Amino acid sequence: MSEQFNRDRWLEEVKKQITDQSITDHSVLKRIRLAQIHKLDLQLLKWMRPYLMNDRANIVNQMSQQILDLYKILSKIPSQKAKEYLKNMYAEQTRLLFKGSLDQSVLVHCEQSAVFFLDHELSIANQIALFSLYRRALIEAIAHEVNHPEQMLFLSESLDKFLSLEQQLILERYQQLKHKRELEKEEVIRFRAYHDALTGLPNNLVAEESVVDLVKGYKNNNRSFSLLKINVDRLKIINEIFGRQIGNELLVALSGRMKGALKDFNAELYRISSDEFMIICRDCLNKRGLTHLIETLLRTTEQPYHIDGKEIYATFSIGISQFPYDGSSSIQIMASAEAALREAKKSSRESFFFYNNALHQKLLMKLNTENELQSALYNHQFLLYYQPQVDACTGALIGVEALVRWEHPERGIVPPSAFISVAEETGIIRDIGWWVLDEACRQMKKWQDRGTPKVPISVNLSFNQFHDDSLVKRVCFALEASGLQPEYLELEITESTMAEDLERSIRLLKEIRALGVGVSLDDFGTGYSSLSYLKSLPINQLKIDRSFVLDIAQSNQDQAIVTAIVSMAEHLWIDVIVEGIETKEQLRAIESCRCRAIQGYYYSRPLAENDFSDKYLA
Repeated sequence: MSEQFNRDRWLEEVKKQITDQSITDHSVLKRIRLAQIHKLDLQLLKWMRPYLMNDRANIVNQMSQQILDLYKILSKIPSQKAKEYLKNMYAEQTRLLFKGSLDQSVLVHCEQSAVFFLDHELSIANQIALFSLYRRALIEAIAHEVNHPEQMLFLSESLDKFLSLEQQLILERYQQLKHKRELEKEEVIRFRAYHDALTGLPNNLVAEESVVDLVKGYKNNNRSFSLLKINVDRLKIINEIFGRQIGNELLVALSGRMKGALKDFNAELYRISSDEFMIICRDCLNKRGLTHLIETLLRTTEQPYHIDGKEIYATFSIGISQFPYDGSSSIQIMASAEAALREAKKSSRESFFFYNNALHQKLLMKLNTENELQSALYNHQFLLYYQPQVDACTGALIGVEALVRWEHPERGIVPPSAFISVAEETGIIRDIGWWVLDEACRQMKKWQDRGTPKVPISVNLSFNQFHDDSLVKRVCFALEASGLQPEYLELEITESTMAEDLERSIRLLKEIRALGVGVSLDDFGTGYSSLSYLKSLPINQLKIDRSFVLDIAQSNQDQAIVTAIVSMAEHLWIDVIVEGIETKEQLRAIESCRCRAIQGYYYSRPLAENDFSDKYLA
């Protein structure tokens, strides 16, 4: 550019440049006015374009490299894609600066720049640093082409106005986008907190809150509602056979069918646990209306699910409660639905069950038993009865089983069938079981000290006890506290107790056997995998279940099964005892199977301590 400079002639030439200002956004127009950007500013920058375009590639490359160097300092090392985008972004910004236009393309560029900075987590301070570097690079490039100070002053002022406007628009859009994304993140967090991650359905928190709100609203609108608690049958088995991924896809498909079935009802579907759903029906449906809804749901299970090339049938059980008839609070109405579901799962005929008065009375009795059990142990209301185990050939006593009874202050002696299941559900069975263990050891040692025949005493272990990490310590404590030798204690466990974690069970039984304590496998033959793991179990006795004894006198099949068990046990050096012998015919049939150890009413019912001592230890 010539060093001779005529200001008026130069400005006349500048004003020949054709410009465009087509932005219509009122907020942007206001910013343009505040920045005092006029037509002359656009003409000045466009006039400069040919001088920069001669060497434009070098200018852009030089600026891009400087900006990239600073970007590496300000942010993490960019990917190749980010480098290319950054280079193209500033090349496009340079083109827009000197084209003499303020149009929609400028706003689009500002939007894209704001998104880039946000995606790459570049702070506002770091953005300003990049803006500053970009301005300095442009000023140096213009100064290289323009020699007269007055020209430089005009051009730099116009450039600063334009850059200031762009910077404001980019930063403002950056803040808006950042705020929007933060709100979206909060919304995602909130959604995840109240929705099931797999199905997207509202979760148990939302279900419980909805029930609470409906109960509260009843005071104002007298509007009843119904709860349907749904359990997917055999989901655990489906997961084991096909894998959890297919199980999850099944749950998604199943929930989709249920939602479709509910579209004509005023009802919401929730997923409240891994294999359970809940439906809140807000319509005041009578029993007939609810039955129609339930039948509509059940029809969705008639067709199989086709998942990953597999055909899977899925069914469910449903428990129904109605507010306020089946409970006056949110806790009660949900408990009623849960109780009804348990009944539905028990039924072999119907897959749904309505909560009713009979079930209510049953639950009240259960609740009463639960409350009384809490104090029974501390008030010493439990006692042991003892049933003899006898050699069928000689009639000699070969063992004793300790059986717990509840000496209720009003109901008298309560058998285990009336309270054990409640004790197991509440967890108090663990404390009862430890008491039985301690008392049985103490009583056997007391009998032995009186000079009676030394035979082992058998104690049943509950599921809770067997899965208590302190089991071995508690056995050691019972033996030490009573002084009973380990060989006179026999612990009875069932197959189902061990099945949940067979590896742990075997390890635990080995520890017990290492103490010298015997282990008897109770109810043998009722489990589905007995023979497959029997050889691995460190046990010394099998207890054949009474179900094989009931018809053994008439059933050749039962006799064959018992004979096979006895033969197998002999080869494994395991003793066999048969329980449930009640008649002479059953005894003879068992003896023909070469089994001598007998327990049952034929010899004696369980007896109180004194009665047992008088009959067998006198």
